[in-house]
Amino acid sequence: MSCRHCAYLFEAAVGAADGRAFPLPGDQPRWGRPRPFPVESTSLSVKILLEDRSVEGVAVLEARRVDRQRAELELDATDLDVSEVRILDGEVGVPATFRNDGRTLRIDVPLELDRVRVHVSYRCTPRRGLYFVTRRELRGGAPDESALPTEVWSQGQDEDNRHWFPCQDHPGARTKLELRATVPAGFTVLGNGVLVGKQDDGAWSTFHYRQDEPLPPYLVTLAAGRFEEAHDTLPATSGRGALPVDYYVPPGHAGAIARSLGATPKMIAFFEERLRTPFPWVKYAQVVVSDFIFGGMENTSATTLYDRVLLDERAKLDVDMDSLVSHELAHQWFGDLVTCRDWSHAWLNEGFATYLEHLWREHDEGRDAYFYGLEQDLEVYLDEDGGRYRRAIVTNVWSSPIDIFDRHLYQKGGLVLHALRQHLGDDAFFGGLAHYLGKMRGQGAETRDLMRALEDATGRSLEAFFDQWTQKGGHPQLEVSSEHDAGVLRVTVVEKNTKPGEPAPFVVSLPLRVVTEEGTSTHVLEIGKARETFAIPMKSAPKMIVIDPDMFVVGVIENKIGTPLLLTQLDAADAARPRWRAARALGSRNEPRAVEALGKALASDPFWAVRAESAAALGEQRTPRALAILVSAVGDAHPRVRRAVASAIGRFRNATAADALTAWIERGDASYLVEAETRRALGRTRDPRAHAILAGRFASDPVSWNECVLAACIDGLGALRDASGIPTLLEALDPKYAPSVRRAAIAALGSAREVTTDEPLLETIRQRVEGTLDAFDPGIRIGAARTLASLRDLRSAGAMNRLVDRDLDGRVRRGAREALRDLRDKAARGRDVSTLRDEVEKLRTEVRELREKIAIADAKKPT
Repeated sequence: MSCRHCAYLFEAAVGAADGRAFPLPGDQPRWGRPRPFPVESTSLSVKILLEDRSVEGVAVLEARRVDRQRAELELDATDLDVSEVRILDGEVGVPATFRNDGRTLRIDVPLELDRVRVHVSYRCTPRRGLYFVTRRELRGGAPDESALPTEVWSQGQDEDNRHWFPCQDHPGARTKLELRATVPAGFTVLGNGVLVGKQDDGAWSTFHYRQDEPLPPYLVTLAAGRFEEAHDTLPATSGRGALPVDYYVPPGHAGAIARSLGATPKMIAFFEERLRTPFPWVKYAQVVVSDFIFGGMENTSATTLYDRVLLDERAKLDVDMDSLVSHELAHQWFGDLVTCRDWSHAWLNEGFATYLEHLWREHDEGRDAYFYGLEQDLEVYLDEDGGRYRRAIVTNVWSSPIDIFDRHLYQKGGLVLHALRQHLGDDAFFGGLAHYLGKMRGQGAETRDLMRALEDATGRSLEAFFDQWTQKGGHPQLEVSSEHDAGVLRVTVVEKNTKPGEPAPFVVSLPLRVVTEEGTSTHVLEIGKARETFAIPMKSAPKMIVIDPDMFVVGVIENKIGTPLLLTQLDAADAARPRWRAARALGSRNEPRAVEALGKALASDPFWAVRAESAAALGEQRTPRALAILVSAVGDAHPRVRRAVASAIGRFRNATAADALTAWIERGDASYLVEAETRRALGRTRDPRAHAILAGRFASDPVSWNECVLAACIDGLGALRDASGIPTLLEALDPKYAPSVRRAAIAALGSAREVTTDEPLLETIRQRVEGTLDAFDPGIRIGAARTLASLRDLRSAGAMNRLVDRDLDGRVRRGAREALRDLRDKAARGRDVSTLRDEVEKLRTEVRELREKIAIADAKKPT
């Protein structure tokens, strides 16, 4: 499952985590479930009734007795109306005694039976697990709740398939599967495994799928609708037969298949080679559906994707769907072939899928792109660790399993695998992964299973590594400085998480690459104390000191190396990562020579990410010269650099920046995302003309991919912090707008109390935001809870408590619980931190401008 591409991921709260723990009041440790009767095969026959959004079903399940003392077969069956249960002997059955409490179906099994086949007849109107959706195009008006559904799709993770068929809904369970799905004629059904056959019967069609290799129930899929199709085939290899690769998209979108999904066959071949393990299933299909509640879901052999994957030519310029496609494909090995035994070890699914995104990027775009993707993931993880909470990757304390599907699980999990690869080396790492996949094939795994498999394959002891990175929260936070004197380079490393005299919580190896007149040398510093100084004999002074060039340390490294060394590094380092790291460090050096060096890199560095980071660093400078350089770079050939330039210009709160962005908005850009960033950045300038421009653009901008440009107009109006924008923000809450626009409006209204004291208006905002708490999109509900907390009105506590008590989405319940905590904190605090931040930022800008004037005056003085 991909959270990376869900626009409604939690954003970090303002400020530091302030010691917040991950568990919330009432969260309890979760342990494995007893399974005295493991279900080993499941045969489902379901009829999809669109008119009343319900299912008529028959499930035949075969279970094996493990516990001789138990006489009840327990099945998860939430809200299933069970009419009959029979115990089968061949095709003949006898009525069974059963109890159904609306959550669990308990069936009495005669003690003399070692194996039992049960036949369950039921009907349900699913509230989770299986969704009936009416597709609409962007700006197609408000959704018509009475319209007949055009798509039906399942989403089982974490434990939601129990809402449409009886099962043992736990990742440690595995069952063979047959699915017969009867749907209106003209619909196509996608399921797990092989399509055995299709039978047409007047107004109905029945699709029959079979999956012979057992799979966890949460990976069972059903996707039905009217789709356009395309098909590839990968030739047979020594490890598997010819592999069908299939694509299903909504009508009218066949042209997007090649743009969005076309790299899939190459990805499969690459992963097979890199993992030394053939693709494990009989086919690989991808289906794009409407309003999907995640970015993607890795159902065994048949991934479901949200409709934002459908790119037009402009979106393809800089929207990266290869990350999502490779993520869900990677799960076919990590998550499907080998599944976490219980959710506390879910990083074995999601951390691997996230890391394999980077492996594909390394193969497809090169080593520089690989490292840049990792650093972006590091920033995302640090944002959550510093603003929301800190936790160990492996934890079993939660309210719902989905609570742990966060940035620690995905991004930090992937980063730990990168660190493990660096620790072991490529041959041992990938050989160990192949051994793990072979040893645990078709089983549930815990973190220690991965560790033991790697130890078996490599002969290494990895207990300390796994304990440090998966059982403890946090990360190294190092400050590195240096000086050269009398033929010795002294490097001082401070572990900022550690008190003097105490051992460091993270023991890491810190490589340094040092360039002198004599050549290049590499030195590895073993860090294990709060403060250490290392003496390295070095005849001549360094020209360049590259700290951790290949990202051995997954954490924060504050570079206190002298400015001349950083200038050389930015200009002359042979790899891109040291250059963009130098650019970041120079962003905080308020020196004219740093600005000029960043300007040179922005104009001429061959790798786009170095240019983008140089633009961001110039935005940190916030001096007139830095702004002039940025304005000269608005025509960069790479859209991601232009986006960074626009964002950096938005850091300047003056008329020159606003003029540059206004002109850019008027002439447009080939990239949707660049156009979006110009609008967002204009709002951040706080220019008095911005409101009229952004409100006008909100009314007139044409449709864009995912309505990203329209949503950015709303972001910009919110960034203005001006009450004049509130009417437009309220208008954007209307259900006729795309969820991305509504989410942006909800977030922007979170600052309303900082821009107006009009209590009737604030009351209107509160009521309108509360009115979005019943939206279908989970991100809207989560965002609404967070905004209500920001409004600091305790009258919203009742609505938020209802969300906690009644919402069926665990992400929403978790978000509402955090928002309730924040509401109480903010109501007690009064003045919001963001107001203070604005005032501090204003003072910082004034200081920077003054320093630049002094430096220029000093440079003009006669020597």
